[in-house]
Amino acid sequence: MAAATSDVEYSAKDVASHRNADDAWMVIHGEVYDVTKYMQDHPGGVEVLLESLGTDASEAFDNAGHSEDASEIMAGFRVGSLKANGRRPAPRAVKVNSSPKTTSSTSKPLSSAITTSTALLSLGAVTVGCLGYLYRSSLLTSGGSGGSFPLSSLRGITSKAGVSGSSSGGGVGFIHGILLSASVFVAVDLLIVKRAMKLLQPDEGGFLRFPPHMKLPASATTVPADTLLQSGWLDPSTSMTLPLVKKTMISPDVYRFTFELPTPTTVVGLPTGQHVAITATIPTDDGATETVTRSYTPVSNNSDLGILELVVRIYPDGKLTGKYLAHLSVGDEVSFRGPKGAMRFPTGRSDTTQPPKQLGMIAGGTGITPMFQLIRAVCEDPRDTTQISLIYANRSAGDILLREELDTYARRHPRNLKVYYVVNSAPAAAENGGKEWEGGVGFVTGAMMKERLAPAVGEGESRSRVMLCGPPGMVNAAKTALVELGFEKPGASAKMTDQVFVF
Repeated sequence: MAAATSDVEYSAKDVASHRNADDAWMVIHGEVYDVTKYMQDHPGGVEVLLESLGTDASEAFDNAGHSEDASEIMAGFRVGSLKANGRRPAPRAVKVNSSPKTTSSTSKPLSSAITTSTALLSLGAVTVGCLGYLYRSSLLTSGGSGGSFPLSSLRGITSKAGVSGSSSGGGVGFIHGILLSASVFVAVDLLIVKRAMKLLQPDEGGFLRFPPHMKLPASATTVPADTLLQSGWLDPSTSMTLPLVKKTMISPDVYRFTFELPTPTTVVGLPTGQHVAITATIPTDDGATETVTRSYTPVSNNSDLGILELVVRIYPDGKLTGKYLAHLSVGDEVSFRGPKGAMRFPTGRSDTTQPPKQLGMIAGGTGITPMFQLIRAVCEDPRDTTQISLIYANRSAGDILLREELDTYARRHPRNLKVYYVVNSAPAAAENGGKEWEGGVGFVTGAMMKERLAPAVGEGESRSRVMLCGPPGMVNAAKTALVELGFEKPGASAKMTDQVFVF
């Protein structure tokens, strides 16, 4: 690539004319690249590039989840930009549906029952009170003989009650009658209300046991909902912003970024194994600006309500990391889009696709982030029996990212996770927490994989699988060694069903 051609604009037809192994061009996010000299070095193999030559490979590039160093490598092959042939689609509007509050229909029969029983109580109290008054008065005037009650006695009793107000007359009888009737009708009223409530109350059963919008009890569902598969805040086609709330340096050139979702209970909506894209406008050396997009795998998942967390290595010359992420301050907003990627790892909670019984992982540097996401999903699910063997390579012990978390998972879930660290040179005990180094030294070799990973063919019909993520040189060497160990050669484009999957 000549520097003089870096600002040249090419049409889609121009790019399409360069589509063979000896003259290989492609478009990624509006930039045109001549990848002829990069064909043999591509970690995904020559085949995957051949499929995209002469076309816009932006989606395939994003889905592959390339790291920052891959993007910087590509910058050296840029020959110009794509001519704008149209306008970008406007972001989709987000509609919020709100329903007016309605009064439950169950309150109507309940209110009717209470009103009816109250009316009966009042009417009964007066009626039986009068009867009690008359009955008691008849006993007093007849001497307690219990005989008949003549109408002539009514006039006498009424006269006595009205003139003298004697406590032994009709007044006492009337009060006794009221109390007696009230007791009877209160008992009847309570019985009516209890029967009505038994029919209407969901907890008591009945024809309205499950009224509209009421959640079923846990016992009514056979399989609990999988939180890790929930959709949420992310949108695969529209970029949306989140504020940075915490920025922590976890090694000399690596930061943990914590972003806040709209509410404390919002789910990010990231299936296990997928990643997000960050887009930013950054200044160029000539004083202009350019839009840069990079993909990263969060170390958080849907279980972490209200937040999205990234662990990112900062490259001083990196377009997105060195010129953008490194300078973020708390309160700054970052644009996200996703989820993206070909992997949707089947966790133990899935109803259809079961996870592999044996899963090998080979990671290098920041390539640990997609592995960590899968490790979390397996170890935090008590029903998942997947056995993971991780080989994690770094330059030194101090460069091992998320080591504390990985060691904690390995200690608490020994049946799910075994970790083997590899460094260029063994650290002294003082540099390794006072312990002698027990990991590997040098490169990740085929012999190491054979010793640490499950064989290509597992028990019964299940196959062990291996996942790779790291620098291109390490990934290419690992793929070759795995094929020699009997694993299927990965395809040109990563597919979820590949026995060897390259992030």
